[in-house]
Amino acid sequence: MLGFGGHFMTKARAWSATFGALRDARAQWIRSQHEVDTEAADTIVLVNYLRYDGTGWHTEADALMASSAAARAREQRQLAREALHELNTMD
Repeated sequence: MLGFGGHFMTKARAWSATFGALRDARAQWIRSQHEVDTEAADTIVLVNYLRYDGTGWHTEADALMASSAAARAREQRQLAREALHELNTMD
């Protein structure tokens, strides 16, 4: 980039707003938008774990849909290659 004088975060402190002030204002606004009304909320559910659910498809229908989508994608790529080849040979 022509005339680029350094990283954007190295701007002068004389500017009207610093990135820290903008970051703090944004965080405060987000917190105010997501405040939980403890009187109205009966239950707060906290999910803090992950578990392994398996590998592969759950049903044969899932496997069939995945394989047919992959076949369509391969066909589309082949058609695109052929069309591109035809355009290049026309010149």
